[in-house]
Amino acid sequence: CFLLAEQFNSVQKIYSGPCGQSFKRRTALQKVTLPQWVERPEQASFPLSTMEFLLGGASSMCAVLFTNPFDVLKTRQQLEGELIAKQNLKERSYKGIRQSVLTVVRTDGLRGLQKGLPAALLYQFSMNGVRLGTYQTAENLGWTKSTKHPSLTPLLSMFWGGCAGLASATASCPFYVVKTQLQAVTSGSYTARYQHHHSGTVSAFVNIYQQSGIRGLFRGYTATLARLVVGSSAQMSSFSACKEFFLRYQVFQESIVLTALASSTVAGFLTSVLMSPCDVVTTRMTNQAVSSNGKGLLYTNIFDCFLKIYRSEGIHGYYKGFVPMYLRVAPHTMLNLTFWEFFKGLHERYGKH
Repeated sequence: CFLLAEQFNSVQKIYSGPCGQSFKRRTALQKVTLPQWVERPEQASFPLSTMEFLLGGASSMCAVLFTNPFDVLKTRQQLEGELIAKQNLKERSYKGIRQSVLTVVRTDGLRGLQKGLPAALLYQFSMNGVRLGTYQTAENLGWTKSTKHPSLTPLLSMFWGGCAGLASATASCPFYVVKTQLQAVTSGSYTARYQHHHSGTVSAFVNIYQQSGIRGLFRGYTATLARLVVGSSAQMSSFSACKEFFLRYQVFQESIVLTALASSTVAGFLTSVLMSPCDVVTTRMTNQAVSSNGKGLLYTNIFDCFLKIYRSEGIHGYYKGFVPMYLRVAPHTMLNLTFWEFFKGLHERYGKH
């Protein structure tokens, strides 16, 4: 720094001296180069592609703090009356949002609404970090849009959304298994087929691994894969299409907040409708009891689960927990993508300096 200051002072003296005008003319035609011993400024600590993954994970962790209670209600409703016909289910503890909330608070206290939160945070970071990071990387490379064939843009968005869901399913499946099993446990009367009594998140990982090995942590992987591919394709493509439509026609006078809210509402509903059957199957498969050798006692695979639900509960069984699912997906989509845009803005402003 002292050497640079000394050099700068000497240059300033020449510049302000009698030879200043000729100095100005010379330097105007030249590029100023730094001496070789001066270190160049380092680039950002992380490449942009890596930061996209970190920003996507951080934004989803912020969102799940607000939406995890709806996820707990959804899990309880999906497991209640498992493989029991609706007309044969005499008593339901989780019927409707209001009754479900009261049941959770009465049996597990207010803390029950945030059951499985540590596992949910890990799940959201691994799932949405990979999902949003993959999709944003594809978008940065221009793979989600077609300038020559604009009509293909929605299909490209859907395709890369599905690819992002495929990658995120592998990264997040163990955390989803633990999250579901922790959220399903309650001390009250409950008509779920089975409950896994873990003392905490770490205990759940240890117990599952000791009982079933790595395979136990990836129980229901095919269902998780289908769930995230369908959900990610629907969410990313519908959100992008709605946002572009609202901004193009200035429906909300270019209000970013209202545009994000409306786009999330539409995208959340479409995502819930398409993803609910896969979501119910995933919850059932990850929470089922297992034998001593780690095999599921109720469902052998994703097709067996789909078939048994249809035979016992009908189409209604595929949409159990739909209302809390939608109430979770819509605000979670809005909060997640809003936090994502906010963190990306901070990175663009401060992360590269």
